[in-house]
Amino acid sequence: MTVKAIQFHRFGNIDVLELAEVEPEPLKENQVRVKVAAVGLNPVDYKIFKGVKQLRMLSLFMKLRHPSRWFEKASSLFPRGVARDFAGTIIEVGKNVTQFSVGDRVFGTIISAPGLGSKRGALATEICVKETEIASMPSNIDFLHGSVLGVSSLTVGGAFRKINIGTKDTIVISGASGGIGSIAVQYAVSKGARVIGIASAGNADYLRSIGAIPISYHESIKEKIQELSGVTVTKMLDCYGGDYVKLGFQLGLRGDQIATLVPSPSAILKGAQFTGPRHSQYDDFLSLAELVSKGEISVRLDKIYPFSLPEIKEAYKDLEIGHTRGKRVIVIQEE
Repeated sequence: MTVKAIQFHRFGNIDVLELAEVEPEPLKENQVRVKVAAVGLNPVDYKIFKGVKQLRMLSLFMKLRHPSRWFEKASSLFPRGVARDFAGTIIEVGKNVTQFSVGDRVFGTIISAPGLGSKRGALATEICVKETEIASMPSNIDFLHGSVLGVSSLTVGGAFRKINIGTKDTIVISGASGGIGSIAVQYAVSKGARVIGIASAGNADYLRSIGAIPISYHESIKEKIQELSGVTVTKMLDCYGGDYVKLGFQLGLRGDQIATLVPSPSAILKGAQFTGPRHSQYDDFLSLAELVSKGEISVRLDKIYPFSLPEIKEAYKDLEIGHTRGKRVIVIQEE
C-alpha cells in the first residue's frame, strides 16, 4: 500500500507543494512507524519550503562545520517532506526500540539540525521516526491537541532553560497569542513568573485569560511596560522577530537575559541568545504533555483543515498572514 505525502521538488511559494503517492519508507532498527492522525503546522514549515535566506545561511554554516557535505549532489536535496509536528498510533517497531510498542498513541516532532532541516516530513499518512522523536500521549489528550505539542515543548523548554526562567522573574514575550507564544506564556506562569504578553489589541482578553498582562504592539511598548506599577523586567522571549530583541536591550536587559527564536546577525552580535529546540532535552516532551494533561496549560486550536492539497495550501497561506490565536492542524485520519 502506498503512502500519501506532501512533498516539494524545488524551493518556492505554496505552489511548489504536491500531493504524492510513494512507497513506504524502510523501517530502521531504531525507528517506529507511525500511522499519522494529525499534523500541527509551524511557521518554520513554510520558511523551509520557501528556502528563505536565513535558513540557507544556517545550512551553509552547517556545511562549513561538516566539509563532506560539499560533495552532496544538488538533487539530493529533493524531494522533501513538509511539516514536523504530528500525533498518531505506532503500527510497527524496529528491533532495537525498547520504549514503545505497536498500538501506542504518541506525539512528537521530526528533529533536524538548524537550517533547511530534514528531507522527512510529517504531512503523510505514515512516517518513520526515531523513538527519541516521540513521547507517549496522555489518555486525556486527543490527536488534534497532541499534534501541536512537539515543537512547542522543545522550543519553550529549551528557551526557558537557556535563560533560566524562575519564580522571581518578570518576562516579556512577543508574539504571545500565537501557537508557540501562548504556550510560552502559560509555561512561564506555571513556573511562577509574571508575564507581559505582546500581541494585537484584539487578543488582550485572551492573554489575560492565560495569565499575561497584555500590551498591544500598536502602542509604545517600552513606555507601556515602564508604566506598569511595581514591574521590573528581568527576562525576554522573542517569538516574533523584528525589533523585539532591541526592545529587550532598551528595557535594560543583558544579552544572556534575552532569548530569541528568530535570530538576526545584529541580535546575536549584541549577545542575545538564539535558542529553542537546540537547547532542549527529551524531558521537555514529557513536561509539556503533563501540564496539558493536568489542565495547567490550555492548547488552543485556531483552525482545523482536512488532508487535501488545496486545504493544506490554504492553511499555510493563513499561517503566513499571522495574527493567529493558537495552532493550526491538518487532520489526516479521524480518531
